[in-house]
Amino acid sequence: MNRSKLFLVLTLVLLALGLSTLASATPITLFVATVTSTDPTQLGRISRNNVPSDWSGPKAFPGFINTTTAYYYSEYVIPNAWFDFGAAGYAGYVQVDIDSISANSFGSAYLGSYDPSNPSANYLGDPGSSGNYFGTDPLFYQFYLPQGDDLVLVFNNTSAAGVGDSLNITVEGFLDTQYTDPATVPEPASLMLLGTGILALGRGLRKRL
Repeated sequence: MNRSKLFLVLTLVLLALGLSTLASATPITLFVATVTSTDPTQLGRISRNNVPSDWSGPKAFPGFINTTTAYYYSEYVIPNAWFDFGAAGYAGYVQVDIDSISANSFGSAYLGSYDPSNPSANYLGDPGSSGNYFGTDPLFYQFYLPQGDDLVLVFNNTSAAGVGDSLNITVEGFLDTQYTDPATVPEPASLMLLGTGILALGRGLRKRL
């Protein structure tokens, strides 16, 4: 390999190493949600219409069914501040992954607060169904979270068999609909350090040439 090719290869390696330190995905939060017999109850539950909410626009509330049946539900609050990445921007394009094989539990998202007596209020979205895709791949759904209000994730059982279910939840925030992760946006200092390393490598090899 001649020296000009060696310079190109080393430059590309250095660039790749620099970018790899910036490209690791950073979820907003990961946790295990549960629905148990010690949780509060509500009369009725959201209808599962097999339409997951996404970033193309707000999903219409799918309706409430079985309004004389009591279901257990649990709430998890994610602070709005967790989606603010400062100079990188606000990661308000949210995706929620639900990893659970159970078809007897369901999740939904709300803006700021949840009222079990009026579940259409503050509704943001839901996955439209329960249980992993094909039994192996986690469900996911998307929505936009405005700045200022916390995110409330609600989980309920859909039958008696769903009591005691555990669901592995991942909440991710992106800068836009192109899945731009704020954790991968390089800070000016990182870019300067990377550029300095490349220039130093170039000067050293040019002297040898």
